[in-house]
Amino acid sequence: MPRAIHRIGKKLFFGRFQRTWRWPEEIPEADWERVTFPSANGARLAAVFGASRGGPAEGAIVLAHPMGAAAKGFWLKRGHAELLRNSRFHVLAFDFNGFGESESSDFDYPADVIAAGEYLRRRVPALPLAVVGASFGAGYALCAMARPGHPFRAAVLESTFPSLPYYWRPYPLPYIILRASQIIYPRFERELRPILAATQLKASPQVLLIHGEADSITPVQVGTELRAAMSGGASVELWTVAGAEHNLAFPAQPDTYAQRVTSFLQRAFGKHAESSRYGKATD
Repeated sequence: MPRAIHRIGKKLFFGRFQRTWRWPEEIPEADWERVTFPSANGARLAAVFGASRGGPAEGAIVLAHPMGAAAKGFWLKRGHAELLRNSRFHVLAFDFNGFGESESSDFDYPADVIAAGEYLRRRVPALPLAVVGASFGAGYALCAMARPGHPFRAAVLESTFPSLPYYWRPYPLPYIILRASQIIYPRFERELRPILAATQLKASPQVLLIHGEADSITPVQVGTELRAAMSGGASVELWTVAGAEHNLAFPAQPDTYAQRVTSFLQRAFGKHAESSRYGKATD
């Protein structure tokens, strides 16, 4: 797809989020290391790395943000990053291409997720890796895990969208364009369809799906369908969170979220810790 079409499409879908990114005022910047790394789609991605606290790290986590101007700042402002660091995980919160401080390229967002994982694998090669994603980031993390050689042993995916037309259905023009793309250039939408990726997962990852009972954008039924789709290629759990709206499971139930997510990651890393010492995940 020509780059001019990418630029027009990104302006249509994400133009309101393409703002100058600023460090969250309430978060101490000195406690984070700014890093950059390349994505396979040609963009140079911006990220922040935070080391684990309280002892040797048990694993390393890529944080894949939801769609929004906050980009990687979502994880810092909402407290997820601190929770994970305090639970003895390294974390890397990155900006998808065209968001935050990252360069813009095409729509191959799963490549960005893999690039973040590859950066962590080079940096901490002895540790197992996981990805924690929300909405936009969760969907593309799922797509990334359908690609051979992805580096992730586990994933926590909150408010995952099943397909682009499903997510954009309340917005007439983007929805029509996506439907048309399924006819004109079907490969584009198919490669970015999480519900399809869920049937093609590689390396048998462990997955925790999180959906809020008050989420009107990606309701619990979506989580049920995703769990069924990936049941043949992954060990998958579905946690439905009472009172939680879209991407808001942590503030809705902070203590339960902390316990469920950290214990899930500890179990996943414990099971795969030895095999994760030896390079890429295999098919």
